Amino acid sequence: MRLLTIRLSLMAIVASIFAAYAFAEDAGATTLTRAQWLKKIGASVTDATVLRETLAQVLPDERVEFTQRVLKAVKRLPVGPEEKAAYFVRVAVACIASASGDMRDKVIAEVFADVPVEFLPVVTEELAKRFDQAYNNLSDADYQKIASSATEIAAARNAQTDEPAVRDTFVLLAFLRGAKDRDNLRTVLMGLLPDERVRTLVTTWLDPALLQHNHEGLLAAANVEGVVIPQESLLRLVGHANIDRLLYDLYAGRGSQMLSAGLDTVVKPTSVSDVPVDIGINRLPRIPGPYQNQTNTLRTKR
Repeated sequence: MRLLTIRLSLMAIVASIFAAYAFAEDAGATTLTRAQWLKKIGASVTDATVLRETLAQVLPDERVEFTQRVLKAVKRLPVGPEEKAAYFVRVAVACIASASGDMRDKVIAEVFADVPVEFLPVVTEELAKRFDQAYNNLSDADYQKIASSATEIAAARNAQTDEPAVRDTFVLLAFLRGAKDRDNLRTVLMGLLPDERVRTLVTTWLDPALLQHNHEGLLAAANVEGVVIPQESLLRLVGHANIDRLLYDLYAGRGSQMLSAGLDTVVKPTSVSDVPVDIGINRLPRIPGPYQNQTNTLRTKR
């Protein structure tokens, strides 16, 4: 009886957090005008609760702009690189989790276009854990559809930045890291890049980053210097080692089924770092320790 009570309580927690991410167009949902959510940008950066609540009330077609503005606000924070990296990760994950369908692709694209290159190694590694194909229960075909759509939109968005090939490489890393058929997906995604010059540059940087977690070539191309961010520091700042299935509901129609799922059914995890992750239905894979010689490397401008 006590075990059943615990599991029911956990289910209620998950359901309540899912409600916080309910789309603004859902019946009965409260929406914010653009003027209203603009006033919440600052608080959304530093307060995870405000970020979740605000995202739940931003209209879907305004979430790309919200993502852009909240990431710019993170850039302006007068904090050290470790803390800033944690804010970038938290904001990126929350904004992607709040969107769906084509809008999610656009939000992903905005993340890779707006996060400063020196922070992209750590942001990309954290997103790759949440994009992982097996963890999101996706077939090769569905994962390829998702990765291809996001890559195509991101490449178009990155073309408007100063480091398009560098940023495109990080997009590919985010999806290739957790792909089951990595070689085939790599061929498909490379074919979506805008031209031969970009493909040549991405090829140069991709293998060291993908196979050895070596981002030096990418960072040098963007003319930024590195700062080592220990994995334990990042986990301490971001939260416990829980992971959001950011792709879980795409092409599977699972999002709407969550509230009616049985106690033993896998449900869409939340984007909240303080929910218990080691018991009952919230048991999630632990984030592995660093690979040999691996660090999360950021760079600051010379």
